[in-house]
Amino acid sequence: MAVALIRGDAAALPLPDNSVDLIVTSPPYWALRSYTDGGAHYAGQIGSEATPADYIDNLMRCTREWMRVIKPTGSIFVNLGDKYNSAASGQNLRDAAGKDGRGTKHYAGERGSAASAIPKKSLMLLPERYRIAAVDRLSLIARAVIIWDKPNGLPESVTDRVRRSHEDWVHLAVSPRYYAAVDAIREAHTSVHSPRARSGAAFGATRTDTADGAQHLYGHPLGKLPGSVWRIATQPLKVPAPLGIDHYAAYPMEWPRRIIQGWSPGNGLVLDPFGGTGTTALVAHALGRHGISVDMSADYCRLAAWRTTDPTQLARASRPAGAKPAPARRPSPTEIRPARPAWDQPFPIFDGEIRA
Repeated sequence: MAVALIRGDAAALPLPDNSVDLIVTSPPYWALRSYTDGGAHYAGQIGSEATPADYIDNLMRCTREWMRVIKPTGSIFVNLGDKYNSAASGQNLRDAAGKDGRGTKHYAGERGSAASAIPKKSLMLLPERYRIAAVDRLSLIARAVIIWDKPNGLPESVTDRVRRSHEDWVHLAVSPRYYAAVDAIREAHTSVHSPRARSGAAFGATRTDTADGAQHLYGHPLGKLPGSVWRIATQPLKVPAPLGIDHYAAYPMEWPRRIIQGWSPGNGLVLDPFGGTGTTALVAHALGRHGISVDMSADYCRLAAWRTTDPTQLARASRPAGAKPAPARRPSPTEIRPARPAWDQPFPIFDGEIRA
């Protein structure tokens, strides 16, 4: 399977129409971080808009482009985090950006028009605004919202509300009929036998009659459908020091793993238009699909090149969360040879259109 790394814009993809089977992505969250290239903030990045409305507008511009490249049978999965409209968070953003001279002007508008429209201390409801805009403006079909339950979420110092320990994923489709293979991600039944058999057949269950005339309901032989809350721990990413790149927002491999298995065909094309560290392309590659990772930053393209070629990262991507790695085999002396590190090797960056 192939991995392609593209330095490009998520709203102007060098891909042909109707060429992608699945999109799995997490756009930068609004007014959270200043992403850099060569140590400097680069213009045009999503998340640096002056207002939440501008942020949603730009995400719509990107999503419209994804609709162009996705096949009619394809799906789009988007992870977005929310934010509070508070004086404290706005000040912290400007202070953090100003320490190294990057991004200050890009976040200066956060407490301006945003504060006039959204009450202080209120969630901005950015995931909801994105989903509603995707349906209302682009006529996309919102098939499901999946809650990312984080068992190891970060602590918070607030004393008047609950701690945030989840984020949202939305499953969008361009047509009512699309590719799905949910049998591949069914879960073990918590109870495989139940006397309640009234409508079991409608849910893929098997109903049998016993000698005493009672009816019993047995679950689907492959397991139950996954629910709308997925408990997946965050996964730290240790980047090799020689790369000189930090990334704080890589989602765990288990997210693209389940989505790719459930909504993309074998040998299909999986795209992440906000590729970052290359997690989606890495997992797609490990699962026998073709992965394309797009990012505006050459630094992150370089980081993704390391991840998608590093044997350890590929091995981790090849096994489900919680599975133990296979015992390592000690190489023979003839197999040991010096090699250039993956991040120091050339990798393909496309600057033209990829044709079908």
